[in-house]
Amino acid sequence: MKFSQNCFYFILIALTPFILISQEKTGGIEFFHGSFSEALELAKSQDKIVFMDAYTTWCGPCRRMSANTFPDPTVGEYYNANFINLKVDMEKDEGPKLAKTYSVGSYPTLLYLDGDGKVVHRTAGMRGPEDFIELGKEVMKKLDKSADLEKLYNEGKRDGTSVLAYIKALNASGKPYLKVANEYLATQKDLSTPINLDIIFESAREADSKVFDYFVQYKDIYLKKRNPTMIDAKIYQACMKTFQKSLEYRNIELLEIAQDKMKHHSTKAKEFKLNTDLEYYARSNDAGNFIKAFKSYTKSLNKNDAAKLTQSAQMCIDFFRTNQKVIKLAEKNAGQAVKIEGNPNQYLLYANILKLNGKYKQAKDIANKGIAVAREKMQPTYALEQLLNELQLN
Repeated sequence: MKFSQNCFYFILIALTPFILISQEKTGGIEFFHGSFSEALELAKSQDKIVFMDAYTTWCGPCRRMSANTFPDPTVGEYYNANFINLKVDMEKDEGPKLAKTYSVGSYPTLLYLDGDGKVVHRTAGMRGPEDFIELGKEVMKKLDKSADLEKLYNEGKRDGTSVLAYIKALNASGKPYLKVANEYLATQKDLSTPINLDIIFESAREADSKVFDYFVQYKDIYLKKRNPTMIDAKIYQACMKTFQKSLEYRNIELLEIAQDKMKHHSTKAKEFKLNTDLEYYARSNDAGNFIKAFKSYTKSLNKNDAAKLTQSAQMCIDFFRTNQKVIKLAEKNAGQAVKIEGNPNQYLLYANILKLNGKYKQAKDIANKGIAVAREKMQPTYALEQLLNELQLN
């Protein structure tokens, strides 16, 4: 089939990651509830940087960051470990004074300050989760102390506090850390001391690691001392990390490890397996196992979840558009999404799937309905109109 410009729009319409598991809505950034001076004092005592979200209540991008970026568990894991996080309304309380001090004139302004209040880095504008983490990493690179700590480590300074600081510096700068953690923990007779538990928590970032097994071993202790949502977020992100490695190396054993270790999460184990099976077999181009995974996934869905129905149908197109068995499965989910929600992109997806299945008349009807809906909502109709023109030739 000729790849048209319309196909390009079609592939992009979902604008979501292929992994369909719902993002963990807990375990995001924990913001400091205190004054600006208290945040600086805490940062100085912990040798950290203050991240300050300078926002206003009327700022749309600020609200979107608060709704979509700050609650993300990956963002929470990184920012909670490396920064003292502070939200300040620039129009209330200390806000106007801080806005003047730091020349804040656009929102959101994202400020990174040292313990003395000096600007380490500043930028403005909304950031999605991945971009926001990358921004944090760029800031941490400016303060990368891992080389100095490595020197001390190699010289024999290997007490728990020094090793924890070294591992944190390695993690903050994106450098390998497991070798150091494993070397240190192998020398310890009692892993349950407070400093050793902190080292394990900091290092348990991949489910396929001995350190993660230690983390699970002491999970009950962590649950008593930390917010349970943080523990779940830790498990989720470690399993996701191992799952991503399974995709990179096409290693089904890593997939199975990630799925097995996810059983330690309080709620998401089943959902994680369904979603990771679906994506793994899609990216491995294994149509037979993908079909089995797709059926299991669809069976588990809330039948009114239009977003997941749409995403799963989109995945079929993205990876198996020439496989008729897969496309027939996609048709049912796409059609159900249109019935439930019926936004223009869903009509476009459904019409394209009908076209791939040779149902040209039905595809025309759906495309026309999609155009009507788009016009009613004052949304673009170009992709639907182009598809309709292509269908007129059949």
